[in-house]
Amino acid sequence: MLYIAKRGIIILLLLFSIAIQAQSVHETSCNDSIVPYQVMDSHDYSFKELMDEGINTLARQLDVLHVPVKKFQFVIKDHIKRHPFSLNKGKYRLKNVTFRAISFAYASSSPEGEPVMLSGLVTIPIIDDNKPKKMLVQHRILAPSYSIAPSNSLPFEAVLTADNTVCVFPDYYGCGITEGKNLPYVSLNYHGRCATECVLAALLILQDAGIELADNFYTWNTGYSQGGGYALAVHKYIETSLPDSLARRINLKWSLCGGGVYRPSEFYKHAIATGNMGTTPAVFMQGLRSLFFGHKDRMMGSTIRDYLSEKAIALGLDSLLLTYDDGLWDLVDRMGENGLRNDPANYFCPTMLDTSATQFKKLISAFELDDCSLGWHPSSPIVFYHSKKDNCVPYQQAVNAHRNFSDSGASCTLVNPKSNGSHVFTSVFYYAKILRMKEEKLYKKYFISKK
Repeated sequence: MLYIAKRGIIILLLLFSIAIQAQSVHETSCNDSIVPYQVMDSHDYSFKELMDEGINTLARQLDVLHVPVKKFQFVIKDHIKRHPFSLNKGKYRLKNVTFRAISFAYASSSPEGEPVMLSGLVTIPIIDDNKPKKMLVQHRILAPSYSIAPSNSLPFEAVLTADNTVCVFPDYYGCGITEGKNLPYVSLNYHGRCATECVLAALLILQDAGIELADNFYTWNTGYSQGGGYALAVHKYIETSLPDSLARRINLKWSLCGGGVYRPSEFYKHAIATGNMGTTPAVFMQGLRSLFFGHKDRMMGSTIRDYLSEKAIALGLDSLLLTYDDGLWDLVDRMGENGLRNDPANYFCPTMLDTSATQFKKLISAFELDDCSLGWHPSSPIVFYHSKKDNCVPYQQAVNAHRNFSDSGASCTLVNPKSNGSHVFTSVFYYAKILRMKEEKLYKKYFISKK
């Protein structure tokens, strides 16, 4: 209870500091931008502690996903031990290196455009005269699992800090210090901006701490599932909306996007056309509800009930969708208990199933605001990692995004795991891939070898 009270006081002070521009919030100039931030906590780890704490976080994350934890914990730990970490092969030994995790808040805005402080985590190796050579920006798999928001709980990908890497983990709006706010689940462009601000704030924290970066410092950007869609959104924001001076500071080299929704409008159209919402219909419901928070102006004059079937309303799904996001799993259970399964007709009203209806077009026009695989030309390479048998996010999401970018002449690759299993099972292969192989080898495998 003391921790909760202390955290609540911190949040109130941070919000107050935005309103009056108090000196307690540090402001540093970054070329043509001012990024206010506040360090909330700092903790030092040995490599063993970094790995153990990260695996504990992974266990909680897999538990949220209803995945058998012990089996995959062993697999991930085995891959971590096999990873050829830079600091282990050079003059530094991992057991002698301190790794620092800094949780921080930074000034941003809410989906409605109001000033707000968001939060994130940055991890760095602490070695005298050392210059980190790259930065990893990692977007986590599932937003509603609040207990594993990066600023609250060290992500297991933080072990990659031992590759002499600055690792940045953005909290999503509605997580971390904004816990309790409604997450705009499919507002990809909103997250793209917020996460990029998180990266810039992390770079300023390093600068103010006197940590120099290597001359050829660069960034790679990745995520799976929800994180995969957000990774593409960040790539897009950096290349299309960020001033050149700031984009050069980040120096985005490439992005690895796994199992993500890149065109929310296409995601919904596919479900309606096929009569199949996959194994997790609750995700579609969360996407629907998020429009009323992320694109409130487009949804004016409508309510969630206007889009739901009588059966769904009778089960109370409308009230669940208007509650705090942790209701996702209550939503999943309620659907399962009543045998609604994956047919859109069980959830949506008849006019929502008619793609020519005004109501359906209104919904799709809101989703189209966050289509990230159309209308721009990526400068840095992108990999889409997606199973052909994905039972949650259709494989066609990756196929179409890959085709659109490739047709425009962008450097883009589509990779299928050998297993081609379920969405969640493929996530384990994705994580194993980035933990088993060094980033440089992944880049060479996907791009250099194809030239």
